Amino acid sequence: MTRRPVYVIGVVLVALVQVRLLPELGLERLLNLPLVLLIVTASLERRMLVLVAATVAGLMIDLALLRPLGLTGLMLIAGVLVSSQIRGAGDAQLLRRAAALLAGLVASAVAAAFLSGTGGTSMGERAAGLLANLLVGGALAWLGRRRRTGYQFDQTLRG
Repeated sequence: MTRRPVYVIGVVLVALVQVRLLPELGLERLLNLPLVLLIVTASLERRMLVLVAATVAGLMIDLALLRPLGLTGLMLIAGVLVSSQIRGAGDAQLLRRAAALLAGLVASAVAAAFLSGTGGTSMGERAAGLLANLLVGGALAWLGRRRRTGYQFDQTLRG
C-alpha cells in the first residue's frame, strides 16, 4: 500500500528532471524519461496506478513548461494504455516487454502528433529520439527483470 504514493512521487521527480535538468544538457528533445519509465512499469495489474502517475506527471510537466494543460498527460496515457495491453498480466518475457515499449513509444508519438502537430521536428530527430528512448527503456526493462529473478532464486528469502 505504501509503494503506490512512492511510485507516483518517483514519476513526478523524474518529470522534474525532464523539465529542469535535461534542457540544461540539451537532451530534452532526445529523451522522454517519464514516458519511458511509465511504459516500462505498465502492466495490466498496475494500469490504474500508472495512469494516475501519468496524469499527475503530465500535468506537472505542462505547468512547468507553461503548455496547455492535459496535452502531455494524454500523450503519456496513450503510451501507457497501449504498452500495458501488449505486455499483459504477470511477468512478461524481455521480448514482449520490448514490443510493448516500442508500441507505447509509437502510440505516444502519434498522440503527440495529433494533439500538437509535428512542426519543428525532422524525421531524423524523431528517429534519434525513438532510438534513445528504446535504449533507455530496454536497459530499464533488463535491469528490472534481472532484479526480479534475483529475488525469486535467492535462498535467504525462502527461510
